[in-house]
Amino acid sequence: MKRFRFGHFAPLALAAALALPCFASAAVITVIDTVKSDGYTFTNFDGPSPNSGGTTINGISNTGQIVGFATAANGVFTNFTASPLTSTTANILNINNETQAIANGINSAATVVGADQSGSAFILPNAGTVSTFIPPGGLSAQAFGINDAGTIVGQYSTAATQLGFIRTGPSSYITVNAPSGAAADDVNAQGINASGLVVGFYLGNDGQDHGLLANESSAIGGSVTATAVPEPTIPSSPGEPGATFVFSQLFGVNDSGTAVGYFGDSTTSQHGFLYDTSTGDYTFLDDPDAGFFNGVEETEITGINNSGQITGFYTDADGNFHGFIATPVPEPTSLAILAIAAGLMLLPRRRNSGLSAPRAS
Repeated sequence: MKRFRFGHFAPLALAAALALPCFASAAVITVIDTVKSDGYTFTNFDGPSPNSGGTTINGISNTGQIVGFATAANGVFTNFTASPLTSTTANILNINNETQAIANGINSAATVVGADQSGSAFILPNAGTVSTFIPPGGLSAQAFGINDAGTIVGQYSTAATQLGFIRTGPSSYITVNAPSGAAADDVNAQGINASGLVVGFYLGNDGQDHGLLANESSAIGGSVTATAVPEPTIPSSPGEPGATFVFSQLFGVNDSGTAVGYFGDSTTSQHGFLYDTSTGDYTFLDDPDAGFFNGVEETEITGINNSGQITGFYTDADGNFHGFIATPVPEPTSLAILAIAAGLMLLPRRRNSGLSAPRAS
């Protein structure tokens, strides 16, 4: 099945600023295992209890902090942030005591953005209070990404369509339109880096989602037209003979221009990838713990930071959702170069030590 990081909007005429304190409380995440695969070390984990409905991770900051939610058996979401590589402590996010609000993005200041259950995008500063907004002309909105400068991207709905947006200030917005030639302006802006490069996806003329790129600096008259991302030639996958490409979505991008996302194939499986926005090259990557459940396998990569760490979630062989954070493993040649460099750095010290030794009289 296709999973989206957005739900159905409830109409709302005006955005409102709420003054209810939303301080985080502590809980625990559970590390499942640490495994290496395809040049990455994956740390797989479950979110805070109750989490029998699975764990969904939606973003990662440049400090290595992830954001997402755990789902209880009754469908209630527990939004949280955590740093799984250094601690098992999670910070529970109280978004106006709502049970269906979704935390989607986080930056280095630990400011979280997402969507409340009334149909507004929200901003939650670290240990601060929630404020909500909807771009002008919109009936509802959701925020998906935020960069370290505080620029926010997302999607808003009008009476006619759904458009992407870039929020550069409290009252300053840029509309992101679908690539030229698309039949409908159904656009979702998901991530933005320090230079204003935006990634996301749009509804194509074939009725499927496809990746897009846009740049804040290219806006003219308050809007920017996105560029379609060339679709990948997908690799063969064990257990999916003859699978063909169906759709793709881009979720995050770092300051080096590496984007992440996933594609869906004709077997309804979904697989993660990294996309180099400069060269157009794809690197395909699945969580090694992902398993086939009823013939379907799923890995979604939803975020990447400037250290190259990626995050997302996957399903196991029992159909359960779990979160992950994966760190690149240096190649052997890189390790050798580092070792040589470290040795060279020591040489001057040894020479200086020898020159300063007392001479024999």
